[in-house]
Amino acid sequence: MRFALLLVAAAMAHAQTARNPDAVLQQARARLQAAAQNLERYVCIETLDRSYYERAVAGDPRRLEFTDRVRLEVTVSHGRELHAWPGATRFDSRDVDELIRDGPVSTGAFGAYLASVFDRAGVETRYNGERSADGKTVFEYGYHVPLAASRFEIKVAAEWRPAAYEGEFRLDPQSLELQSLTVRTVQLPSDAAFAAAGATLDYQRVRIGDSDVLLPRRSLLDIALKSGRETRNSIAFSNCREYQAESEVVFDAPPETGSATAPRAGRGRVALSIGLPVTLALDAPIDTATAAAGDPVAATVLKPVRRAGSDEELIPAGAIVRGRIRRVEHHVLPAPYFLVAWSFNRVEAHGALSPFVARSEPDAELAKELGANLAIRDTGIWFWGVGAFLFPTGKSHTVIPAGFESKWFTLATGGR
Repeated sequence: MRFALLLVAAAMAHAQTARNPDAVLQQARARLQAAAQNLERYVCIETLDRSYYERAVAGDPRRLEFTDRVRLEVTVSHGRELHAWPGATRFDSRDVDELIRDGPVSTGAFGAYLASVFDRAGVETRYNGERSADGKTVFEYGYHVPLAASRFEIKVAAEWRPAAYEGEFRLDPQSLELQSLTVRTVQLPSDAAFAAAGATLDYQRVRIGDSDVLLPRRSLLDIALKSGRETRNSIAFSNCREYQAESEVVFDAPPETGSATAPRAGRGRVALSIGLPVTLALDAPIDTATAAAGDPVAATVLKPVRRAGSDEELIPAGAIVRGRIRRVEHHVLPAPYFLVAWSFNRVEAHGALSPFVARSEPDAELAKELGANLAIRDTGIWFWGVGAFLFPTGKSHTVIPAGFESKWFTLATGGR
């Protein structure tokens, strides 16, 4: 009987502790700090769907101008998110805006927000009260990260500047799990390009190997530009995996290679002069409903490539060129069309892997008719080694079929 009474008393004490907002926050913070540090063991595919809205007119709802999609791999190292193109063998030490040159980009959703809010000194928190979410009661807390404690940075021109931010997060008082987190910028630099930015993240446990890992189920970033235009980034994580013992993470920015199993470079390298015509056919279809900038792309050389005025065969028919998709855009206003661009940087020929840089001239008349901007920036300059293709249609998606033929000409004797 005494033992039973002690159990009841212990259970009552636990229930009271679980309902105490300070105790819940203290226990949950320790779990979230461990969760943020644990993310350094994992890599996920991060798919970024971006929507761009025209400036709203008084009394009229905002209208969608166009969308695009980008895909990267992401991990965390020492509280900082690192990115790489899908399938790459190394992570890039550059900031994400050095990889994605156009459109709004951000970091934090994968794990940096967890570390910044729950594992940083100087973060101010307050209990906002109980809330109802998905049929259960959760505790909501407000937080504020002052400028002095902030690692949140905004790029103004070519300079990164810190900014204060704040928001709310919700905890399950029983399981101590993080349910959601919001982030809002405050005290923006006066010369920032946008007026406000806010993110909303809903969390869930994801099974990776033998572990349950805390990741956002959904992440939305809304940005209001000073011009009146708005953008929304929707971020999803998939294909998560744990580092294997033989995996190597090297923090540099090497030239992209098609895959780890590609032929070795250096043996029998092909030296190409500028202006050689190349006819290519896609090896696999590109479906705009799922394709993203960053996805690998490959094409087959249909005709032998020869030096001008010579019978010497530099690239045989059947050789494979490899690269990546650079843009996948769906434009709605003022005219509906899809813009898909890709580039190549390697050719597999004669059992060797050689640099390959080429350009496909766009349809200038169609681009003018649609008002399409075909320029692509790379490393601070306009990038020419690309093919941009336009597909006018009022449909919600289009498929570029396998075997799609395009005409290219070489740009240089070496690769990027």
